Amino acid sequence: MADLTEGRDIHPGPTVRERIRSLVLSTGLRTLNWTGLSRLVGRRYRGRGTILMFHDFVKSREGTLDQGCEISVLDTLLARLRAEGRDIVTLDEGLTRLSGDNPRPFVVLTFDDGYRSNRDLALPVLERHEAPATIYVPTGSMDGSLNAWWLGLLALFRDREAVDFEPMNTRFQCPDTASKIWGLRRATAWVWQNFRRSEQLGPLFAANDVCVPDLVRDTFLRTDEVRELDKHPLVSIGAHTRTHRALGLLKREDAVADIAGNKADLETLLQREVPHFAYPYGPPSITGTREAKWLAEIGFTSAVTTTPGCLFPGHRKSPMLLPRQNAESPEDGHHLALCGVEGVIRALSARGGDPVARPGGLHA
Repeated sequence: MADLTEGRDIHPGPTVRERIRSLVLSTGLRTLNWTGLSRLVGRRYRGRGTILMFHDFVKSREGTLDQGCEISVLDTLLARLRAEGRDIVTLDEGLTRLSGDNPRPFVVLTFDDGYRSNRDLALPVLERHEAPATIYVPTGSMDGSLNAWWLGLLALFRDREAVDFEPMNTRFQCPDTASKIWGLRRATAWVWQNFRRSEQLGPLFAANDVCVPDLVRDTFLRTDEVRELDKHPLVSIGAHTRTHRALGLLKREDAVADIAGNKADLETLLQREVPHFAYPYGPPSITGTREAKWLAEIGFTSAVTTTPGCLFPGHRKSPMLLPRQNAESPEDGHHLALCGVEGVIRALSARGGDPVARPGGLHA
């Protein structure tokens, strides 16, 4: 029998050095919060408020390969934010406060992609804390057409002890949870290096009986569910393109059609204006300021990126390129989000430089 591993790179899992590095980073964030040093470190960087970013929510990390945010983390985070005197406000209110006189610090909650867990798990927590949120929904997640390659990769690594990843000419040995997580992260990073690679995964999924359309139908809110959820007083639906492709790879006509088509789809469904947008994948959708100009021409009021940073009054001049702090961390729980709110993450990414995050290469 031929050796299936011949000529392939073999990846046995994370090294000891990689595990130690992850532990050190996690311990550092927790220490900053526990000691109160986060407020001192980030004082210059916290601005007036922060937009936080989530995606999927899970009851437990068991079997999820560190994908999604444990719902208990969201509950703890919102309680901490309230206890520290921060207002949790709508995106519209947050933008208004940037040019107003209200000195109270605020947080805006945003959820990307339209996961069904936003309704089933997160909404009860939002209700308990009276916290509003914006959910950015691509058309493809509602109608089942989305190329949710990340769900396919999760299923691939979760259910196998070895993955022959043909597009990378690599075999991942993943007999335990740690090596499965490591393999999934490596494969995901490979796609992020060039999002056109996501189109190469179809044969790999088919060969391993991974049906992405079925995963999409099981994971995301359907059209009627989005319509009903938008009626909730704490929920507002925002736009996220039709196909969830990286806009930076697209020509103007294709990108504009993807963006404007999603806006039109949602406005027809919800029977109201949809003024807010989130860039799929963040930086790969932003080649400078061209996408921001398209969004303004299409008629959006705001657009959020994934560039970490807090909100300052100057961001009112560039509402189509707003910074947003990732709030999901399997290792750090709510500590990553709190460090982001306090300005620590921006301070670290800026290396002590400009407090104002300027996505898309904007100048002061």
